[in-house]
Amino acid sequence: MNELSAAWMLHSRPYKERSVIAECLVKDHGRVAMVIRGVRQAKSRSWAIQPFTRLFLSWRGRSELKTLNSFETADAIHLQGQSLYCGFYLNELLMRSVLPGQLVEGLFELYSVVLEQLTTGVPLQPLLRVFEMELLEMTGYAPSLISDAASGAQIQPDLLYEFRAGVGFLPVLTLREKDRPRYFSGELLLSLAARRFDNVQYFPGYKRLTRLALAPLVGEKPLKSREFFRTREKFVL
Repeated sequence: MNELSAAWMLHSRPYKERSVIAECLVKDHGRVAMVIRGVRQAKSRSWAIQPFTRLFLSWRGRSELKTLNSFETADAIHLQGQSLYCGFYLNELLMRSVLPGQLVEGLFELYSVVLEQLTTGVPLQPLLRVFEMELLEMTGYAPSLISDAASGAQIQPDLLYEFRAGVGFLPVLTLREKDRPRYFSGELLLSLAARRFDNVQYFPGYKRLTRLALAPLVGEKPLKSREFFRTREKFVL
């Protein structure tokens, strides 16, 4: 791969004495893992392997793990506070949900837009929920929020629905206490489908829903970004 491609640095880890293995989200190529040699010695280039750095790079290799040919740094997104926590969360979601070499159409553009918005002071909960739902839709894991999975009938705002992974939302006919975490009002589902975030009372339900829907995609193992920032004030992940 000799032509330079736009990329975002997601994560890097030490490799041997002087190198790193970098995980990048590359436009038109998806997630690409590559060895960057000697970068740990070159202090003038070390900032390029930090998360949220925008690069133009090329690589070589036929195996899953590539080797960097060349790169140019464009700029970096500087995040602080809650926005920084959210940025780490986005990166971990991508690392867990996208396989190396898997191209997900539109994901590079979505990530770029959301990362830029994290610097603007926009409300974080709606921004994260939109990213999660768009990621679910792009990867084929999004349940329908407008029709029930049993009959295909339109979701009714005054009814209660149960989420079942791999199936979707089913009307609740008998209330079961143990299943309450999977229950959602039809009004909440329709609001999320329309990306309406004017009712803050729905925010906990939105977060609970996206966690359940993401589980088959990212796995049951807890996300480190959630665990690390669990005790932070106004936790939004």
